[in-house]
Amino acid sequence: MSKALEKYTNVENMTKENMIEVIKASKNESNDKTTDLSYRNMTDYASKVIEKMDSKIPTYVNLCSDMYKKYLHIIDNFYNNCYSNQKEIISKIGVNDAALTMFDVYLKSVRQMAILQIDITENMFKNYMGCRLTALDFYDQMINSNMINFTNMFPKFNDLKNRT
Repeated sequence: MSKALEKYTNVENMTKENMIEVIKASKNESNDKTTDLSYRNMTDYASKVIEKMDSKIPTYVNLCSDMYKKYLHIIDNFYNNCYSNQKEIISKIGVNDAALTMFDVYLKSVRQMAILQIDITENMFKNYMGCRLTALDFYDQMINSNMINFTNMFPKFNDLKNRT
């Protein structure tokens, strides 16, 4: 039972004016509850979205860490294999200095290519994150703009509602 109706114990003997007063008071209570409920719902929805995004941070960090570990593993394997193969080849075959110099040049070019790929990957990651941040900034601006528009339009809807 609403607070407005609690004042009147006998509904059958209410006057028309008392009934109108109860209806208006009941409407105001209903609007207050709706506003509180809407605010609580919006807060709950926002909290759930924030919690979900926050829960994904470890995943992103793990993925970046896994990618970094994979790069280190590949580089370590490659150079360890090259070193052991070089030692084996040199010990089994009589390799002259010219061949060793050529092999050294080859290894330097491979090293430069690996360093270049690491720099390219870093730049791609920076660009990717930059694009995501730009998209999030744009999304934030659009949400704020829409909220301002909604705030400006809401009183106009209320005025239309009150006219009818």
